[in-house]
Amino acid sequence: MIGPAVWGSVWGHGPEFARYLSKHAKVSYYNPVVPVGASAPSFAETNSYPELERVEVIKRTSRFRLGILYGLAMEWQNLLAVAKSNPDCLVTYFPLGSVLAFLWCRLKKKKSLFVFADFPEILRPRLAQFLARRFFLAATARLATAGCVATSRLLFEDIQKVSPKSILVPNGVNLSSLPGRPEPGHIDDSGKWRSTFTAGFVGYFGKWVDFEPLFQAARLCPMMNFLIIGEGPNRAELVTRAHDLKNIDFTGPLPHDEVFRRIAGMDVCLIPFKLNQTTDRVNPVKLFEYWAMGKPVLASPCLELRRIAETAPRALSFFSSGEDLAEALTNYCQDRQALHEASAEALRVVGDYDWEKLGERILRFIEGDPSSLPGV
Repeated sequence: MIGPAVWGSVWGHGPEFARYLSKHAKVSYYNPVVPVGASAPSFAETNSYPELERVEVIKRTSRFRLGILYGLAMEWQNLLAVAKSNPDCLVTYFPLGSVLAFLWCRLKKKKSLFVFADFPEILRPRLAQFLARRFFLAATARLATAGCVATSRLLFEDIQKVSPKSILVPNGVNLSSLPGRPEPGHIDDSGKWRSTFTAGFVGYFGKWVDFEPLFQAARLCPMMNFLIIGEGPNRAELVTRAHDLKNIDFTGPLPHDEVFRRIAGMDVCLIPFKLNQTTDRVNPVKLFEYWAMGKPVLASPCLELRRIAETAPRALSFFSSGEDLAEALTNYCQDRQALHEASAEALRVVGDYDWEKLGERILRFIEGDPSSLPGV
């Protein structure tokens, strides 16, 4: 597997899929090639995800900075990695940097799978976006002998145009490993509601996150606490903008177990995204992590999130402004029965997004099981 992030930097699709596959085969997880001067969290090891016995993690670096030379070097390094390991199947998340490796798989009659989890606009610089959209995305999809997995409906529709052998499998969460997770169907209702209602956000402070509604809601609801867990290049700016809001707490990045302990202490969790073609294609892991801890979610009305909410209208609802968010939080604060019902639904529906189910479906797809082929 050519992983989407350095092992131990973040958790999500790549590490969870590798964990699932390691139950059935030995997995060599190749970290993405770390460029000179890299500062993005996907390139920074923080030991926030455990090492696994049957997953060999291979660290890699480049002597080039992000750019054309880095891209060419990554193509070459990925080709050498695959030729050296001689896998039965190659899994990659990169439309850029995997074409030669996929060609090798096709020539050697090996299986190869492309996981389409991010829209090209998430890439930097702009040249990488352009090349991914116009050439590498289609080339990688067509060369994938086992087919393509897309994590959202629009990504699935995009990739199906160039690779009919595609399947839609959303992101999810490993329910067996989360610390302090409530049992499905049971909410601790024994008078332990916190004296201060708490709403929280967990994630990277990327350009797709919109904190303005959260700040507005914090001003309108001074009796509530707002917990923001994570990191990003604009963290200092955000802290400065919120300096007069005493009910907002920026924790910075936290270890994996501690994040879930903090989520357990929240009443409601937030996904404040900007609305654009990128976030319409995002299937955010944080939604399922929130649900796994029995937390209802208030989110921006992105297209993929609205689709998911069709089967969980209580566990996932939406706001369009800071005023909407403040009103929704106040309603939950005043109506504990509604909060209880939304929490129960979150615990109930998250079972459909357990990695044991998702991993099994992808594995059957790789193996050519016809029952795995329906996309939606």
